[in-house]
Amino acid sequence: MKALQITLFLIANVIFLSQAGRNIHHMILGSQPSVLDKFEPEKEKARSETQLRVLLADYQAVLEEIRALEKGKKSSEVADLRHTHSATYDRKDALRSEISQREDRTREIRDLWIYSGYGLLLIIAGGVLYRRAVVWPGFAILVSGFCILEYWASPSYFEGGANAEYHQLLLGKTILTLLALGALYGFWRLRGDPNPPLQTTATAPGK
Repeated sequence: MKALQITLFLIANVIFLSQAGRNIHHMILGSQPSVLDKFEPEKEKARSETQLRVLLADYQAVLEEIRALEKGKKSSEVADLRHTHSATYDRKDALRSEISQREDRTREIRDLWIYSGYGLLLIIAGGVLYRRAVVWPGFAILVSGFCILEYWASPSYFEGGANAEYHQLLLGKTILTLLALGALYGFWRLRGDPNPPLQTTATAPGK
């Protein structure tokens, strides 16, 4: 058991410390815009808007404009419209992409804390069982909790949009990584020896 604990402790340190460094790096430099964004003005304009409700209003307006253009048109004529009104269609695609990315990031932030809370509960429950001499079940639950934290603390890749949500997500992952490290060292300090040596009583000579 002791050798297994030391091995897992070292592995967890490597993983969590590496993730913390990578998350901090991405928070500072990872969300820099691409130099190619200037060639896609509609996408750049959508990304610069901070309010989601404004994006939704713009998307609804451009969608109604496109529906008015396509009303009564055949499929071949609609294809021609995409060429003659390319700016309008590009605007619609850029808005849709940005709105979808912000929704995805928001859901990921929500799930980050839901599942991380579950992982922390497993760590607490496993630690309590372990300290009460229910060693292997407690240790298994404990490791499961740390695995959940490791998964959700893993860095996310920047896809170009939803800058504010991406930064918030990385901040949450960084905080989660530090919490996981704190829990790891807390357990290491309080774990005790699961297999204490048997005490033998010395017998007096002649007895």
